[in-house]
Amino acid sequence: MTKPRKPTSFRLEEVEVVETPLPPPAIATDAAQLPATVRALPALERGWRWGSILLAAVGGLVGLASAMWLHDLVREMMARQDWIGWTTIGLLGLAILALLMIILREAAGLARLGRLGRLRHEADTAAIEGDKTLALDVVSRLKRLYHGRKDLAWGLARLKEHEGDIMDAAEILRLSERTLVAPLDPLARRIVAASAKRVSVVTAVSPGALIDMLFVAGENLRMLRRLATLYGARPGTLSLLKLARMVVTHIVLTGGIALGDDVIQQLVGYGLTAKLSARLGEGLFNGALTTRIGLAAIDVCRPLPYIEVQRPRFRDLVAEVAGLR
Repeated sequence: MTKPRKPTSFRLEEVEVVETPLPPPAIATDAAQLPATVRALPALERGWRWGSILLAAVGGLVGLASAMWLHDLVREMMARQDWIGWTTIGLLGLAILALLMIILREAAGLARLGRLGRLRHEADTAAIEGDKTLALDVVSRLKRLYHGRKDLAWGLARLKEHEGDIMDAAEILRLSERTLVAPLDPLARRIVAASAKRVSVVTAVSPGALIDMLFVAGENLRMLRRLATLYGARPGTLSLLKLARMVVTHIVLTGGIALGDDVIQQLVGYGLTAKLSARLGEGLFNGALTTRIGLAAIDVCRPLPYIEVQRPRFRDLVAEVAGLR
């Protein structure tokens, strides 16, 4: 029989706690051992696109055929009468000159549109980071952009008076916005409201959907051109199409897809759904759509972000278009 053990007392200080280190977790080094969600994707090499090759080949064929046709035309005209041939050469040179001027105009329009975007982005960066050097550079380029405009002569003079003042980056940008950009904002708002009213009236009384679509598209492009010109872009055809794409992208990224819900809430809030016919309601909806596009275009074309000036509200402009304010 085992003899029972007597209870033993001991101190806690005498107890030695031994920590057994855990083995490091096994790290899978083989790609086959990794789960499918963390395996590295294979690098995709971009090669020649067949669509680009097709367009380049077709463009080359069209250019070669045009050159041969013009060569044969000039030779035929010269064979008939010398003066007819030289007249043909003169008209051909005039056409080439006009084409070059159109290309230069489009390139300049694209450059001006890109300049506005860069100014807005760098001004936003300077305001967030407090970079005074970048803010001064933005203001300098903004003054060059608006140099010679009579409607902004007062603002340019005020900026020149404050050139020697001690200000931080935020104060510099606020002063520039207040003196150069803020005077243009009410004009931009009136442009958007006028276009939205025209769209509302015309689509409410037009007889067909095709006419509505064509008028809405034309009026919106006209509004985009006027807004871009107001803020200093003066777009051509290609830059206007690029601006339209930028506006659509801006609407999508800023939640403008919920336009229908906003408009419905706006109409219900003012009690108009029970007062308007379906046709008038459609016209008001198209006007609200034009308003949304106009506000997005202001955000895209504005050379400075909203720092001190409050962004125009969609609800207020819709109420103005509907004649409620």
